[in-house]
Amino acid sequence: MADSDTALVIEPLDGPLGVEVRGLDLSRPVEPGDRERLCAAFHDRHLLYLRCPDLPGDAHLRFAEIFGPLCDENPGEFLQYVSNLRADRIIDEGALLFHSDLAFTPKPVLGLSLFGLEIPAAGAQTSFANAARAWSRLPAALREQLSGLHARHLFDLTSQRGDRPYRDAELPADEPRARHPVCLRDPRNGREILYVSEMQTDRILELPPDESDAMLAQLFAELYAPHNVYQHDWREGDLIVWDNLSLQHARPEMPELEARTLRRITLATSGVADQVEGFGYGS
Repeated sequence: MADSDTALVIEPLDGPLGVEVRGLDLSRPVEPGDRERLCAAFHDRHLLYLRCPDLPGDAHLRFAEIFGPLCDENPGEFLQYVSNLRADRIIDEGALLFHSDLAFTPKPVLGLSLFGLEIPAAGAQTSFANAARAWSRLPAALREQLSGLHARHLFDLTSQRGDRPYRDAELPADEPRARHPVCLRDPRNGREILYVSEMQTDRILELPPDESDAMLAQLFAELYAPHNVYQHDWREGDLIVWDNLSLQHARPEMPELEARTLRRITLATSGVADQVEGFGYGS
């Protein structure tokens, strides 16, 4: 995907998703032609990886906005931190099973971006599973069976533990829950996505509980098979932006004594996809 008229180089990562981007100067606004190529890569491969040592927060924000409006839940506070030691962290230490952020709400966020600020000497990993690819690889008869079915997603915001799945009966009635199609259609482009996850999906609502458990186990086997997962080993200065609907992400348990800090930016929720002109790129 190299272009002789620009220094920008976009090459697929070795795996079922993602591209590496080189030759992009994020100290200044990205040119329109390069923006189009970045959005096309985001649409096709769902994740962009760049090496950007010493990337300041304003440049990170400017880059993330290429892929859609930013979340304005807390106006003016677009920069957040995923950390095991930082006092103002939004997500604590601990393992996280595969999930799509805010699937337990009616309108999940459309994308996320992380930048490596502090990485332990022992390393840190984030794994990504391609839920759009997983749907396309299911047998046609199974896709037909799943079409029209819905899953319940939930999460315990009180404990915020992500190392185990939850069941509906375990959670108080006021904890958030949402119902989504098992085959979710991306509001930006209509792509079909297998929208169930091991962390947040309680059950497929139209099936009896035992049949739902068996079906979810079958779907998870495809979603999280090694051929459908990319593992990123973080270094300080790594920048990643990904599609939160087409991809799920997870992380293992991390060392508690070494600082691990990733700066995080969240794109807007899926409710804006049909309200913002030009947001449905790749359609």
